[in-house]
Amino acid sequence: MKGYAAGVLLNGKESPFEKALTPVQCLHYCLNRPAVASVMVGVDNSSQVLAATAYATSSNKEKDYSEVIANAPRSSFSGHCMYCGHCAACSKKIDIALVNKYLDLSLIQENVPETLKNHYELLEHHASECIEC
Repeated sequence: MKGYAAGVLLNGKESPFEKALTPVQCLHYCLNRPAVASVMVGVDNSSQVLAATAYATSSNKEKDYSEVIANAPRSSFSGHCMYCGHCAACSKKIDIALVNKYLDLSLIQENVPETLKNHYELLEHHASECIEC
């Protein structure tokens, strides 16, 4: 599993729970799912590595995410792209899932990394080609 949902769960503004989870809470949630044996996390710096490895020495109270989920607003993921690629085929051949993924990743960044910009630019077709069919 990807433990931070591309950083969305660590951001109170973007999180579906309307509250940020800690890295430890995210990891604990993942590791308690049936059949999950490992969790992948993306990091930008050493402090984020330390935040993830803190899981090994965290207390049960620090791992507990139940309050965040219990107090989450009732909402739907309707309109939220899960990047599965099962949406209607685009007549302009835009990879809708990847465009949405890159958009979501850029929205949670303070400064959009050059690598993300480069990945988007390498797409054969871009969102600007959309005809809103």
